[in-house]
Amino acid sequence: MNIEEKRKQYEELLKKETAIIGYIDLANMFHWQEKLGWGFRIEDVISQLFSFPSIKEVKVYYGEDPKDTIKSYILQKRIRKTGAILKTKSVKYIKKTLSNALFFKRKTLTLFDNGIKSKINGLINSIQKAGITIEEPKCNFDVEITMDMLDDMEKISAVLLFSGDSDLVAPLERLRLKGKRIYIAGVRGMTAKELHAVKDKYIDFGKFYSGRKSYL
Repeated sequence: MNIEEKRKQYEELLKKETAIIGYIDLANMFHWQEKLGWGFRIEDVISQLFSFPSIKEVKVYYGEDPKDTIKSYILQKRIRKTGAILKTKSVKYIKKTLSNALFFKRKTLTLFDNGIKSKINGLINSIQKAGITIEEPKCNFDVEITMDMLDDMEKISAVLLFSGDSDLVAPLERLRLKGKRIYIAGVRGMTAKELHAVKDKYIDFGKFYSGRKSYL
């Protein structure tokens, strides 16, 4: 089955539903682009979703980066113009302690001989002396998506989730118990097996998306 035929199959499936809400974990989706080899436009994703009469709302979850407020503002403005509901909060940067554990699991370190361990320690010492700090951005929307899904339960026949995060399995299982159908849009190799276990249908985003692409 070619891409056009697969997309048509997805479209017919979604058209059969009476009321769907789309939940887009945008930071999670951005990681898909490297795997796909091309970038998507979020406006085109949302526009494609709203082309289905069965899709009543689209909710987008994305953090505001305090280190690049202009870029965050522009992206938020683009999303709001589509008619989607944007849920946002500030990205937090967590300082990481420089040690072997930051780069290798303890079990992995046991595979190295003393010579390699010495070189690793030397590299870490050099980084510390250079005054380099490593910060990890953190902005998880699992709680917000979970609460919205459960709050929306009575007005939907199905959910369409754009995420590969296994932490969202619990609310999806609850929705299934209530007779709601679960559609998971993702990219192969980046969708948790737990999501595959709870889904009614997996939608391959690379074959579903019909918008403009920017090749990487």
